[in-house]
Amino acid sequence: MSGIAGIYYLDGRPVERTDVERMVDSIAHRGPDGSGVWTNGPIGFGHRMLWTTPESLHEKLPLTNKTGDLTITADARIDNRDELFSTLNLNGRPRETIADSKLILAAYEKWGEKCPEKLLGDFSFTIWDKRNQKIYCARDPIGIKPFYYYFKEGKFRWSSEPKAIFEDGSIPKEPNLPLICLY
Repeated sequence: MSGIAGIYYLDGRPVERTDVERMVDSIAHRGPDGSGVWTNGPIGFGHRMLWTTPESLHEKLPLTNKTGDLTITADARIDNRDELFSTLNLNGRPRETIADSKLILAAYEKWGEKCPEKLLGDFSFTIWDKRNQKIYCARDPIGIKPFYYYFKEGKFRWSSEPKAIFEDGSIPKEPNLPLICLY
């Protein structure tokens, strides 16, 4: 049970690192094995790490790929690793050193927004696609790994727990009754 959090301002204003740090600190109980924060202009990612698999011991999030155009933060356990290694042409690399977040990034590079259809396991992740200037968020179909969000007036905040979102005091803590009725 790791934790993710983040902010994206669609109007282009920069994310303050301290805002993401506050979000991450509020979910510290989700990950005693480390934390990380990454900001780049209007986007900021945060992560709390809990090592749950041998591969996760090599993981440091948020993670930016080698070309610098994709960044991910994730709470994930991918169960079809062998299949993905073969399909994504990652054979020959030491599997025990490739964390699930790297597999998700490779899947996104190959299949784009269809990548969750190829992933088996429990996951919640956010990817910043710098080339296309877009954010992509996904979670497993059953929702084992939680993903809460707030989007209004060009402000998008997300986290593994609502309390990280409410670190922004301007976000109302009132229930969305029409959405509850639909549910």
